[in-house]
Amino acid sequence: MPIPTALASSPNITPASESAPLPQTSLNAEPIADDEADSCMTKAQAFNLYTSHFLSTWNVRGYEFAVIIFTAAAYPDTLIASAIRGVVWTVASICLSSSVGRWVDQSPNRLKTLLSTIIINRIAVIGASALWYYVVDLRVENVRLEYLSMKVFGVPAVTLIKGMMFAVLLFLGIVEGLSGSGNMLSMERDWVVAVASPDGKPYDLTHLNSTMRRIDLICKLIAPIMISLIISATSVKTSILVTGFMSFASWAAEVWCAKRVYNASAKLRAPKLIEQDQMSDALPAHGIRPSFQHQVSQTFHRYTRDFQNYFSSTVWIPSMSLTLLHLSALSYGATFVTFLLSAGISLEIITMARAAGSVVEISSTVVTPVGVRILGKASRHGRYRGRYGVDDESASTLMNTVNIEEESRTETGLERLGLWGLSWQLLNLIPVVFALWALSNTTKSPPPSPPLSGLVTRILSPVTSQPILAFILFFFLSISRLGLWIYDLTTQQLTQTMTIPSQRSSFTGVEYSFVSVWTLIQHIVTLVMHRPEQFKWIALMSLIAVCVSNIAYAGWVWKVRGHLVHWEKFSHKCKCIEARPGH
Repeated sequence: MPIPTALASSPNITPASESAPLPQTSLNAEPIADDEADSCMTKAQAFNLYTSHFLSTWNVRGYEFAVIIFTAAAYPDTLIASAIRGVVWTVASICLSSSVGRWVDQSPNRLKTLLSTIIINRIAVIGASALWYYVVDLRVENVRLEYLSMKVFGVPAVTLIKGMMFAVLLFLGIVEGLSGSGNMLSMERDWVVAVASPDGKPYDLTHLNSTMRRIDLICKLIAPIMISLIISATSVKTSILVTGFMSFASWAAEVWCAKRVYNASAKLRAPKLIEQDQMSDALPAHGIRPSFQHQVSQTFHRYTRDFQNYFSSTVWIPSMSLTLLHLSALSYGATFVTFLLSAGISLEIITMARAAGSVVEISSTVVTPVGVRILGKASRHGRYRGRYGVDDESASTLMNTVNIEEESRTETGLERLGLWGLSWQLLNLIPVVFALWALSNTTKSPPPSPPLSGLVTRILSPVTSQPILAFILFFFLSISRLGLWIYDLTTQQLTQTMTIPSQRSSFTGVEYSFVSVWTLIQHIVTLVMHRPEQFKWIALMSLIAVCVSNIAYAGWVWKVRGHLVHWEKFSHKCKCIEARPGH
């Protein structure tokens, strides 16, 4: 009977135990005991898992927003500091995300890996909060000590000290961001996959992914609001103290919940599948310290191998399609909000629209499990249907033997729902782009319009009323977020289950690197087209990026499933209509 090629072609996987053969029913199989192979996650385990994830996500989302306010307060008259911080973090993410993922994959003990990310993240945030407390008020006019007012090479000493402290804050920001990414990788790509119940049971992978993402989106919505309220009611320095205190206070609780989940799950305690390092054979002889050149060569080889593994995976196209969506500026980000303000739309309306969009995003975590279950009922699909040279009878026997029919249905539902989600996003962004095109023409001092711009303007001339444009813009942009997060959730589970277990986190680390690449390109394009009246071209670029993502994923689904639409159902209905008596 054929075995899935993703496992059969992985010679560098070292099982945690050689005493028993590994089950090869799916790519997310783990070396667990036979009597626990069908065990389900308990309600208590799920509660502790969700609590640990909530505490981690709350602190990450809170600091992510707070650091923007802290930077603006420390450097109120310029955007240079904010731009430097953004570029430094983006470049660090591009270069180091895959290494963090590889570290998570190569760490044999899941608990130590997760606790390491928690400890490093908390130390970074607490240390950064202590520095921010002094940096936000460190100005020449606020200095009382004479020696700080002295000039060194023509620059006030306080400015140099502030610059050095900001450099340390940049380093701590990188540590905080990478440790937060490591925590997310360890939790979502390792812990959740290992502890999830079998498909179709309570707390299966689809359910856990949706709940974890719901927690993330709720924290993303509420944590910035809480930080803003604290700043409005007190001061920036008070919010810095609160940020540091929250990280310290939640530290012990998060560790305790993680340990509870780990101790209650034999699947988590079982040693992981580790990929043997291909560079181990190339190490110098024992007792000889490797040269700097050798270390650099080894690091570069591992880095490039991460990308080779990424593009050799069967799900790199869905993953790349997901990262490409970050090239789009059609979200409630800084660039988009800045354009709306320049177009005369009030901050109150933007805030309400952003809140509505967040509610739609959260609803995707409810829609996805239902959609996967409904769309997974198609026949002749899934991992063992029509692949590996298995006919219908053999496939049926295989499913009965290894009990993977539910997994096959889940995979089919994920593939189909992901395509529906991407298509929904693309269709709803079309009127958004038209509305932005019309709004761009209402900004001041527009340059002479090229033929395409003039044609679109003439088409939109009957609906140039700003209230109508604002309604069209916010309504369709908000409901498009449903498709985005549905696709995000389905792609996450596809990469969890169709990637070699020992490469899950490094695969996602490379994915994070591409996300940073597309985000950096978006920022560069915005710097080039910085005038408000040029935003329509950024919007058009964003729509093209979503369209390319849609086409790439549709091509992948076609290749996997053999078709996109069940045309035979339409033809069957037509025959039924023709056969109706009396017609």
